[in-house]
Amino acid sequence: MTFAVVSVHSPKPEYRAAVIDSMQRYSRVAREQPGLEWTGVIDDASGRLVGIALWESEDSAVAARPALMAEVGDDPFEMWDERPIDGLRGAVV
Repeated sequence: MTFAVVSVHSPKPEYRAAVIDSMQRYSRVAREQPGLEWTGVIDDASGRLVGIALWESEDSAVAARPALMAEVGDDPFEMWDERPIDGLRGAVV
């Protein structure tokens, strides 16, 4: 069962590059983790940035979390984003 981790960011214009950098660092570290199927960042042209990571299983996603948070967990998203990150996690059906 593929498991998805999706994060929707709404960066303030002056912090857009910082949010993209953070999301790309997340993807780089995710690509080093067992069980990753695909990851990337989508610019939906409305100003939002959507980060997607697809994992072989929820267990793979959970196991990768410490390495991912070591990379981006201290990034000041509350300052960079106009609103809280909309995070979605669940099975791909």
